[in-house]
Amino acid sequence: MKKQIRIQKEREILSFVNGIAYSHVQSWYNSTLRDLKLDLILPKRREGHAAQPAVVWLCGGAFSVVDRSVWIPELVTLARAGYTVASVEYRTSNEGGFPMQLIDVKSAIRFLRANAGEFCIDPDRICVMGESAGGTLACLAGLTKGHTKFDTGQNLQVNSDVQAVVDFYGISDFRVLRDGAIEGIPDWAMNAFLGGQSETTDQASMAQYVTQGAPPFLILHGDEDRTVPITQSESLYELLSSKNIDVQLYRVIGASHGDDLFFQEETMQIVLSFLNGHFHCASKI
Repeated sequence: MKKQIRIQKEREILSFVNGIAYSHVQSWYNSTLRDLKLDLILPKRREGHAAQPAVVWLCGGAFSVVDRSVWIPELVTLARAGYTVASVEYRTSNEGGFPMQLIDVKSAIRFLRANAGEFCIDPDRICVMGESAGGTLACLAGLTKGHTKFDTGQNLQVNSDVQAVVDFYGISDFRVLRDGAIEGIPDWAMNAFLGGQSETTDQASMAQYVTQGAPPFLILHGDEDRTVPITQSESLYELLSSKNIDVQLYRVIGASHGDDLFFQEETMQIVLSFLNGHFHCASKI
């Protein structure tokens, strides 16, 4: 069989760039250094490419494990829609507790902003997004604008501000742990992350950081979550609303913690509608 066909170019071709070092941190009892890395999904042809918004993605794992590549197949949806996507690793609680993880996330945001031209990123349109522990860190990164104690390391000539936050079922208030109210979260995970310190518990909770200058929020949480109760997201929603922050909360019926329902097309279209609305983008999907 011999045929001739004419193909129309209907979408941009993407590249996956794996293992870009964004920060150098102390390791092995502060005796060595290691790289923290991120993965990128971005346009294959970048020379002369228009700047586009970016999504900084944070994997969950009870603050004790993280895999920056595990969600890449699902994040392609965002890249196809015209977003540069960066999936970021951060140090886990076996290396140190809060605020180490937030410091890493902010370092990644600064790295991306400092190299925005190379990665086709509009530095004024960056969203931070995460699930579970990553959702918590996304919220903290979005709310701690101007808290310079969390900005240490490289690329300090640029800021770590973000213009939108998407939170999938993260913890917003660690203070309830004092009363044992979050039954689904293992004690060992929280003790390692918070170090058993009341002061750290307060610093890792959202209440003190919510101001009228906070970016818009999209929150998604399952009503059958037995690990992080939906009351965590409902409390955050009320807190943001009290400061007149643009916030949307979607209660996902029948969804448990980390449920596949959060990555179905309908859910991702909610995310894209939120992002496109705030970043003034027309969806490419």
